[in-house]
Amino acid sequence: MKKVLHIIVTLLVFTKLTSAQVPTEKALLWEVTGKNIQQPSYLFGTIHLMCPDEMKVPAKVAKAFEVTKSLYLEVDLDDPQTMLTMLMGMKMHDTSTLQNLMGNDFDSANAIFQKRTGISLKLMNTAKPLMLMSLIYPGLMKCTPASWESVFQNMAKEKGYNISGLEDVSEQVKVFEKIPYKVQAEMLTKMLLNIDSARMEFEEMLNVYRSKDINKMYQLTTEEKDFGEYEGIMLSDRNHNWIPVIGEQVKKMPTFFAFGAGHLGGEKGVINLLRRQGYKVKPVYY
Repeated sequence: MKKVLHIIVTLLVFTKLTSAQVPTEKALLWEVTGKNIQQPSYLFGTIHLMCPDEMKVPAKVAKAFEVTKSLYLEVDLDDPQTMLTMLMGMKMHDTSTLQNLMGNDFDSANAIFQKRTGISLKLMNTAKPLMLMSLIYPGLMKCTPASWESVFQNMAKEKGYNISGLEDVSEQVKVFEKIPYKVQAEMLTKMLLNIDSARMEFEEMLNVYRSKDINKMYQLTTEEKDFGEYEGIMLSDRNHNWIPVIGEQVKKMPTFFAFGAGHLGGEKGVINLLRRQGYKVKPVYY
């Protein structure tokens, strides 16, 4: 009986220690120290599309950027090969076509896609459906959107910082190969045929981002009916792969890491994973 009680207590303590690493604070900027790091590095949670008038760099973010010496994004957008690799990776790797995958919904979906993007799906008939979804979001906004990644990239160029990626763009492209094309097509069709709902969901995501609630950002992704099943592929697996890259870089020099805010929160998020590796990760409020 004593042995059983000991096991139960040990499990409870372990669970408490593990959950204690999960961030509860609402913040987009986080300082990384510890493990013999000479100078702090910083994590910043981005959202890939936002209206330019909301993207003024806060003073504390600018200060954190100022004291670092390099920039890491999800992928190195400054590499000329990045766009070429992405374009080459758009094509489905079998005989599938959007018309076949979407069936009777193709014409209706095409009309909406063309209205929102100015591009006909017939011209993109062999493109991976999920990669086409990214082209729709700008059309859901009431502005010509920009991205935090481009803001930080320009800041890095002005300071002469080296710009690198946490992963190669070819690794991102492979993610879209792990989700069946039929499932991707169903996601794209659902989004297009329910475009008003898609707009409201995206606005909800923007509002959560504005509130700096990184755990809610994570939940919105993992609890989404279509993407939730592939959360590991889209988020968790990539987070785990980034930790050794971040760990190695912060020992070399103070670095500013900017990537999707949904990667920060949750038990399998970057903050918790770094803390479990022994790093101190604390919020910087602004």
